[in-house]
Amino acid sequence: MSGGALLSDFTFIGAGFWIVMVVAFAFVLVYAVGAARGKRAAYLWTNACVAALVIGSAADIAWAVYSGEGRRFLDVFGWGPLVEMSVLAALLLGSMWFMAIRYTGGLKD
Repeated sequence: MSGGALLSDFTFIGAGFWIVMVVAFAFVLVYAVGAARGKRAAYLWTNACVAALVIGSAADIAWAVYSGEGRRFLDVFGWGPLVEMSVLAALLLGSMWFMAIRYTGGLKD
């Protein structure tokens, strides 16, 4: 590890953090959407959350590759922290998505 390098030095790490947090919170809002608007709206909301995650993640990865930050991150920290952050994000978002689809599936029309 290079002396003085911080995770906050890498823009794609901060952007990825906020993408994960915003989408996780949006998955929580499916309960309000379902209660107020019904099953169809909750289903559409859940799909919009997944779309936002895919688009945001693709943009973040593209930025990491295009800017060279991804290569620099791997040179400084290696694969371990990147894989760990990715797995933790997948666990959080996967569980939030699962709860959202289970809730949506249980709603009456």
